[in-house]
Amino acid sequence: MRKTGDGRSKYGFTLIELLVVIAIIGVLVGLLLPAVQQARESARRVSCGNHVKQLGLAAHNYLDAKKTFPPRGIWGIQTGSAPFTENHHTWITLLLPYLEEQALADSIDLNQPAWGKPHVDKKVATLRCPTDAFFAEPSETRNLTITNYVGCEGYDWWRSRYVSTVASHGGTVNADVTGVLGQSRENGIDQPHRQRPQDVIDGLSKTLLLAEVASTSFFGPAGRNGAGVPGVPSRAYCRAAFIDMTTGGEIGASPWKKANGDAPGNWIYGVPGGGGSGPPGVGGPVFMTYGGINSQTWGANSFHPGIVQIALADGSVRTASETLDWTLWNLICSSNDGKVTGGW
Repeated sequence: MRKTGDGRSKYGFTLIELLVVIAIIGVLVGLLLPAVQQARESARRVSCGNHVKQLGLAAHNYLDAKKTFPPRGIWGIQTGSAPFTENHHTWITLLLPYLEEQALADSIDLNQPAWGKPHVDKKVATLRCPTDAFFAEPSETRNLTITNYVGCEGYDWWRSRYVSTVASHGGTVNADVTGVLGQSRENGIDQPHRQRPQDVIDGLSKTLLLAEVASTSFFGPAGRNGAGVPGVPSRAYCRAAFIDMTTGGEIGASPWKKANGDAPGNWIYGVPGGGGSGPPGVGGPVFMTYGGINSQTWGANSFHPGIVQIALADGSVRTASETLDWTLWNLICSSNDGKVTGGW
């Protein structure tokens, strides 16, 4: 309160009082902002978990209809004489009818190559994690829709690099990590397999079905968990939702084309080198246990602090910590190593 020139009292704030109030408001905002951001991330994480759940349920609806889990993809003809076909369709493509995307599914011819077709840049909200704000438009990722949800293709893409002991980690892994959405060698050729529930001998509730990946991926050492840092858009590796890449056996070499129809090779698009300016590297909707969690480009990773969300083969949703033992992670990702995992 202060007095006016005629002696009357007048209520108001002095400049110092106003500055004190502003300072207090600033402090309160600073204290509340982290809580608001945490609440928002919590909501985004719940939404992401719902997407993981929807994909898990879609896989089980596919299982009910086809009596097997979906194959990793529909690659095409691998044997015989030319002309070869390289169709490169994905397991996500096969789940579209069970994700309320029947019209999009009906527009796709699985007997034709996926690249260059109208569906490869169609956005499906269920396939993106709301925490991941990068590459929202297909035009940013070479006109391909990307996904944050992928299946396990195994320990590595080349079986010659499968190992029993990883010296840098000190643990042991099964030499043939076979994911539900992976591949198996048949008659000397790697093929996407169609696993039945009885093929998952480790148990549906103990075996991974799918996991998260960040659109930029993580960069760091392989063979361990939680040892990398998120990539940046100028040097990123993301996963196409509707085009797979093929790597095993004859299908990974000449005369087989890349999954974008270019010259022979394994890649859709390679990862930009250090200091690169993009656009990002793009692969199929799969990850390798070799890469670890939040550790290396080929692994599972997410922007949720410290965890990735996963769906198990029974359709349940869990979180896997980046501090999870890497050897145990390999066991969880394998469907038939004969080693049942306990609590984790």
